[in-house]
Amino acid sequence: MQKLFLVIILLCSLGYAKKSMVVLDPAAIEILYMIGAEDEIVAIPEMKNIKPIEKTNKLDKIGTFTNPNLEKIISLKPKRVILTSYSIGLKDQLERYKIETLQLPVSTLKDIYKNILTLGKLTNKEYEAKKVAQDFMSKIEEIRANPVNQKGVFIYSSTPLMVFGGDTLPSDILETIGVENIAKDIVGERPILSAEFLVGKNPDIIFYGLRIKDRDELVKANQSFKFLKAIQENKVYFLELHTLLRGSPEIINQILRIQHDLAKNIEAQ
Repeated sequence: MQKLFLVIILLCSLGYAKKSMVVLDPAAIEILYMIGAEDEIVAIPEMKNIKPIEKTNKLDKIGTFTNPNLEKIISLKPKRVILTSYSIGLKDQLERYKIETLQLPVSTLKDIYKNILTLGKLTNKEYEAKKVAQDFMSKIEEIRANPVNQKGVFIYSSTPLMVFGGDTLPSDILETIGVENIAKDIVGERPILSAEFLVGKNPDIIFYGLRIKDRDELVKANQSFKFLKAIQENKVYFLELHTLLRGSPEIINQILRIQHDLAKNIEAQ
């Protein structure tokens, strides 16, 4: 029955599809607004805090970005669907119905720059995209010019002890502000480490978020952490991972706050 419904929708839409996009990627939504290409957006996932919030809240919704409604997407007759790693399973199904798909990589800050230009080209907003991309990279270079010169780690979970490895956006952000990621040479996006490894590296700074409640939870899960320099000097920072991992140019404001707080704390000691 579902297959019949999808076929009927496809037949009705042939020849009528206009240039439009269903955008499941929150970062792509924010970029499209920044380059003035928001008119291309037909629908987005149900998700809070996608900027500009007052405008994105009014857009048509097609389920969550991890579980989008395929039937509704097809009924909207988009030319293209921008996917995320969570919805990549839709790729074959959408292309079966002649709907183009695109997934934008975001493992580094340079990827964000490239994604801005890619979306500008897709929407005929290349001039606007180039301005946004150049402004983004100029701010990144300003941040790099004032490194905090520390070594640190970004812990994803305390049990098991998982951290962000080198080929990840959080690691690139740490390196950009001048924090050497002690796990940068370990294979995997979120490798599992031993407590002994962390104690041996003895990071100056520890970042955590999402799966860890607070500093005490870290120490409770790994008693040897109480001897770490970062713990003893109270240089342990919570970071909002949902926005940090989004891969939008809006990330720049969070990076600036992190750098400012670190510099202030280091100067006070």
